[in-house]
Amino acid sequence: MDDLVVGSSQTTIVVSLVGAMLVSVVISLFYWLQSNKTSPATPPPQPDTKTTTTNKKVIAPTKTVKKGTKKGANPSSGISNHPLYINTLKGHTDSIVDIDKDLSGKLLATLSNDRTVRIWHIKDMAKNKDVKYSRVPLEDVGSSVALSPDNKAIAVLLPDAHAVNIYKLGKKPGEPASLVLSIDDIKGDLKDVAISPTGRFIIVSTITTIVYVYTIKGDLLHTIDTAQGSNGQVSISPCKDYIGVSGFTPEVHIWAVKHSSKGEYQQVVEAMDLSGHRSGVYSFDFSNDAGRVVTVSRDSTWRLYNIDVTWELKEDPKLLTTGSYKGGKDSPAVVALSPDGRVVAIATETSVNFYNADSGEHMDCIDNIHSDEITKMSFSDTGSYLYTCGTDKSVRVWLNRPGLQRQVEHWKESLRTATNASHKDRLKEQIRETEDFIDSTYSQQ
Repeated sequence: MDDLVVGSSQTTIVVSLVGAMLVSVVISLFYWLQSNKTSPATPPPQPDTKTTTTNKKVIAPTKTVKKGTKKGANPSSGISNHPLYINTLKGHTDSIVDIDKDLSGKLLATLSNDRTVRIWHIKDMAKNKDVKYSRVPLEDVGSSVALSPDNKAIAVLLPDAHAVNIYKLGKKPGEPASLVLSIDDIKGDLKDVAISPTGRFIIVSTITTIVYVYTIKGDLLHTIDTAQGSNGQVSISPCKDYIGVSGFTPEVHIWAVKHSSKGEYQQVVEAMDLSGHRSGVYSFDFSNDAGRVVTVSRDSTWRLYNIDVTWELKEDPKLLTTGSYKGGKDSPAVVALSPDGRVVAIATETSVNFYNADSGEHMDCIDNIHSDEITKMSFSDTGSYLYTCGTDKSVRVWLNRPGLQRQVEHWKESLRTATNASHKDRLKEQIRETEDFIDSTYSQQ
């Protein structure tokens, strides 16, 4: 990497071409899936929203409820005709309680109360409506699942057994998994498990205030007392080895797991607090570079922070955007941040709303997409798709249309500063093709 030198204009061209390739693939696959669908043409919706600048609150759009539509109802028996619908991963026989994706975009793990984990091979998901999977039977009901960074193993938290089981996955879809390690006799009522993307450590949280940090071989490294009253979500960032914890208090605490240059464990230190909410934080999510974190709270607001700071020198995280959403203390919310940090998705009950992460503007909404409450949600590795799941036993996959709109904004900004004629022509073509595609999805609603 040190001997790779590229000029700024060339870098812009390369980044734009990579983005263009991803968008082209998404559009091509989406058209292939939609080829057998027919829907009446309608004009693109115009959300009645108020936009904001940095640190200004946004009033959430009023949600229109059709007469006769109840919570949990599916007003369209043919949900596959929705213009943003991609696929449904079916097979579980009870509620799905957790999902985890790998950063390479090859696998998605789903954990259900039916005492199984399914490992879905999603790399070519959009090309195949029947997605291949492997089934991992469990001896007890699990509460949390995590994929290893090399996609060769999963960790499953079994609360009643006070244990975390590590299973080695088969090399091909359908091949059986084998139990290779059990971290047992863990004290407390257990809640979540996560594996560091570096593969260096595992964390296990309790419903009280304790988070245990283990080596990948099950040796205890450190015990964190979060002082949260009770732990809510506990997650590890996609890079930088941050541990984030939300809970009863109105902030998210972030710890850093420090290693030497040789990869040897050194210590766990508290890095920063994400404060500003007036009530407990339901959910939070990191961007792929761990530079941004979004939070959603019982106070009916969401907040986006820049955590790319020198916390070792006591530099505080910076609030970038704040907005409101429909929901609050009576309607728990789940939040997801697109990998590039440009789009915020918030699920309440059976619907998902999308927001511009930089302005706070409401961008899109998909209503009644599950027959019961959405419990988990995650963007795909590229941000092209959004995975949603809940108590109706299925995972649904949706096109991230707001992500395409944000990509167009990026290309238009690049066009204003581009100097190379062929680069300009390519940007114009990308903008036109993607805007036409976005318009076509609106015309099907």
